[in-house]
Amino acid sequence: MFKNKILQRYLVREWLRTFVPSLACFEFLIFLGFAIQLLHKGLDIIALRAIVPHLFVQAFPYSIPAALLTATAMNYGRMSADHEIIAVQASGIHILKIIVPVIVMGCMCSIVAVVLAAEVLPRSSFKMIQLQERAINSILAGRLANFQKKIDLHPYQIYIGSVEDGVNKDIAVIKYVDDYVTDVILAEEGAIKIDEEDDKIFLTMYRGEFIKPNYSSAGDVPSLGVFKETTFEISLKEKKRESSTRYMTILQLLRQNTGINTELKGMEKTLPNNKKNKEELSKELTAYQQELNVLSKKHKKLTLELKRSNESVVRQKAKIEGLENESKIAKNYILVANENLVQAKKEMKDDDSKEEAAKRIMKIKESIEREKQRIYAIEKDIMTARQIREDEMEKIESYSQTLSEINQQRDELSKTLGAHENDLAIAAKEYLMRKNDISIHKRLSQALSCITFVIIGVPLGIMLRSGHLMVGIGASFLVILFVYYPLVVTGIVLAEDLAFPVMPVIWGANSILFIGGAYLFRRLLLK
Repeated sequence: MFKNKILQRYLVREWLRTFVPSLACFEFLIFLGFAIQLLHKGLDIIALRAIVPHLFVQAFPYSIPAALLTATAMNYGRMSADHEIIAVQASGIHILKIIVPVIVMGCMCSIVAVVLAAEVLPRSSFKMIQLQERAINSILAGRLANFQKKIDLHPYQIYIGSVEDGVNKDIAVIKYVDDYVTDVILAEEGAIKIDEEDDKIFLTMYRGEFIKPNYSSAGDVPSLGVFKETTFEISLKEKKRESSTRYMTILQLLRQNTGINTELKGMEKTLPNNKKNKEELSKELTAYQQELNVLSKKHKKLTLELKRSNESVVRQKAKIEGLENESKIAKNYILVANENLVQAKKEMKDDDSKEEAAKRIMKIKESIEREKQRIYAIEKDIMTARQIREDEMEKIESYSQTLSEINQQRDELSKTLGAHENDLAIAAKEYLMRKNDISIHKRLSQALSCITFVIIGVPLGIMLRSGHLMVGIGASFLVILFVYYPLVVTGIVLAEDLAFPVMPVIWGANSILFIGGAYLFRRLLLK
C-alpha cells in the first residue's frame, strides 16, 4: 500500500511536469489564433490590448483538453519507452494503479472546465460586450443626441439622427466584428439607395470622419481622418445576427428553458402538419401575408368603388328630384299659359284690342312651346339619370357581393394566418429551447472531454512508446484536429436539424473517443 502511494505521487508529479508546459503552450497558441482572427477582421491593437485577459479565458476550454491529451500521451509514452510500465507490472502492481491517478486529475480538470464553461466564460463574454458598448457610447456621446431611425444590417448598424426634406441628417455607421465595434463613421448628411437586383445597399455620406473606438480608455476617441464624400456598399445577403446564448450561464439557460416549457404547456399547435420547422412556417406565413395583402388591396379598391357608386346614386336621386320639380313647374306654367291663352282669345272679340290680343296669343303660344320643349328635355334627363342610377345600383350589388366574398376569404385567411402565427411562435420557442440545449450540452461535453482525452491518452501513449514532446503534440493534434473536432462539428450540424435529438449527437464525439479509448485499454489489459 505504501509503495502504491509513492508510485502514484511520482506519476502525478511527472504528469504535472508535462501538463503545465503543455497547457501554457496550447493556451498561448489558441490565444494567438483568436487574436489574429480578430485583427484580420478589423480589430486594432489598441482594442485588442484591453481584451487580452478575456481572450486567455476564452482559450481555456480548448487548451485544457488538448494539454491533458498531450501530457497523458507523453507521460505514459515515456514510461513505456523506458520500460517503467513493464517494471511496475513485474513488481506485482496492477496497471490500473498507475492509471487511476491521471484519471482523477482528468476528473479534476473536467470540474474546472465545467465551472469555466458554465459561469466564467459567459461572464467574460458579457464583459467584452460592456467594453464595446462603453467604447461606442464614448464616441456617440454629445455628437448624436437622439436617433429617429436604427437600421440593422449585419455586420453594420446605421443610426439616423433626423430626416429633413427627404435628406438623412446626423448619420452614424457602426461596424461590428463578433463582440466588438471596429469602425465608426459619422457624417452630417447621407443618402441610402437600395439595389434590389443585386441585394445591395449603397450608402453615400457627406462631410464626416472615420473613428476607431478605444477599449482601454473610454475618454480617448481617436479620429482616423475626415472626408467630404464617401460611398460604400452593404450586402443584404449577409446572415442576420441572432441573439447569442454565449452570454448566458448554464443555470440561466436552464431557467430560460423551464420558462419556455411552461409557456409551451399552454400552447397547442393548430395546423394538421405540426412537424413543420420554423423556416417552413415562416415561408408559408409570408406567402399567406402576401395573399392577404392582395385581398386587402382589392377590398380597399372595391370599397372605394362602392363608395363612389353610393355617392353617384345619391347624386342621381337628387338630380331626378330636382328635374321632376322643374317638370312640375313647367307643367304648371303651361296650365297658367293655357288659361291666359283662353282669356286672350276672348279679348280678340273686341275690335279695339284685336291686334294686341293677337300678339299676346302669339307670345303665349311661343312660351307654351318652349316649356313643352323644356319638359321634353327634362324627361329625357330624368330617364338618363334613372338609367345611371340603375347601373350604379347593379354595380353596388355586384361590389357588395364581391366584398362579401373577399371578406369571407379574408376571414378564412386570417384564421389560417393566426394558426400559422401560433405555430410559428411555438416553433420559435422550440427553436430557442433547442438552441439553449445545444449550448448547454456543447459546453458540458467540451468540459467533460477532459476525461475522454485521459482515457484515450493513456493507451495511446503506451502504444507510441515515446516521451518526445513533438510526438506527444503530434499525436494530440491528430486526435483533436482529425477525429474529435470533425465529430464535434458534425454533431453540432446534426443537432441544429430537428430530425436528430440533441444529446446523442452533441455527445457523440466524446462517446466515440471514449469507446475507442476503452477498446485500447482492454487490449492493454489483456496483454
